Amino acid sequence: KPWMWKRPLQEFVREYGWGYDPVEPSPKIPAGRPQECHKNATDLILDDETLIYCEGFAQYESGSQPTLHAWVTDGQGRAIDNTWPKPGVAYAGVPFKSVFITLTALKNRAMGSLLDDWQNNYPLRGQLGDCPDGWLELRGRGKERLGK
Repeated sequence: KPWMWKRPLQEFVREYGWGYDPVEPSPKIPAGRPQECHKNATDLILDDETLIYCEGFAQYESGSQPTLHAWVTDGQGRAIDNTWPKPGVAYAGVPFKSVFITLTALKNRAMGSLLDDWQNNYPLRGQLGDCPDGWLELRGRGKERLGK
């Protein structure tokens, strides 16, 4: 399908996502580079297999627009963000299996957005998005389910 017939990002996140509580990263979590949230979150899950990669929307401060963003969770519903200088005020996203992230990064030869994967014609917004067994990491669920 052409991209314009695929479900919007917000609909995908609402369908499969959770809300997460922002927390200060522990001193053991290294600060990531600005503007590289996908790589920063991927690096964290590669260094610590207890962390789970999440991607969705986050709001940096009250009144700001939610933005497409990536962070990790500890499986306790907490958003751990090492990209922004301070934790955002709201996080809503989808937890992904590390093998799915790794395979997508290898295919794209880069670590980028899974939700906005234009290089592969947005697979999660099409048929792949209807097969969560291959990518949804239930260990990473947040505090509250967004959809359903």
